[in-house]
Amino acid sequence: MSALLARLPARWRAHRALLGGDGRWDEAHVVGDDEAVLLATPSGTGPSLFGLGEAGRVGALLTREVVALGSGSLLDRAGLVERARWLTVPRGTTIPPDALAVLRLAPFSTWDWLAADAAPASAAVDPRVVRLDPTGDADAIRACLATANPATSADPTRPGEAGWWGVTGPEGLLGVVGASARGGDGGRPASWHLHGLGVLPDARGAGIGTALAAAVLVEGLAAGCAFVSLGMYADNVRARRVYERLGFRTELECASYGPHGADRPAP
Repeated sequence: MSALLARLPARWRAHRALLGGDGRWDEAHVVGDDEAVLLATPSGTGPSLFGLGEAGRVGALLTREVVALGSGSLLDRAGLVERARWLTVPRGTTIPPDALAVLRLAPFSTWDWLAADAAPASAAVDPRVVRLDPTGDADAIRACLATANPATSADPTRPGEAGWWGVTGPEGLLGVVGASARGGDGGRPASWHLHGLGVLPDARGAGIGTALAAAVLVEGLAAGCAFVSLGMYADNVRARRVYERLGFRTELECASYGPHGADRPAP
């Protein structure tokens, strides 16, 4: 069992959002119980905070730790000096304005975490989808994302990428998607996290997004993943339809808070 899982209350040790995490919570300080838990992990720009459980209890936990700042609270242990780096809590969590002022954070987005552990009924990968070279095709992937999904923080050359896929047209990439490899050690099952899905506006409506997402799901499960996960903005109705058709189900409904003026989520 990883050190993080050992520190968690029993209920949260099997939560797939933590089992499929990207390592950022491995050194997190933890407070809470089986009803609600709050994690805080240090960084050079202040701690990142993540709450799970009943919204009212998460809000109470966070407020308590802010009030106790300077007296050995979770935030002290995670190194809060000037501000927090990022905060994610269940949607519906009430955070007092004075607590947000201490953390120096502002509302950023509402988003959902989804996962699938079975291949779609038609498991064959669409022949239009090809594997890309994350290094050799990096500039082309970034150029596609700049138009197709400019808000993403996904990047093909980031360490830990499991692969990138694309659909090409006469003038280059029409759509791309990537996946990062997660887990596989310390008691955590192997998983892939789908990210950076984007299709050029003129190419939408031809099933490219569905084909790309299906390729990641099929290949991830074939590679031995226990599940494939993804995050999506809560109001992205088009993407939700694509993912739900492939068998992805919402396991977390979140609200995130970032630094004032942030234009994209923390990588």
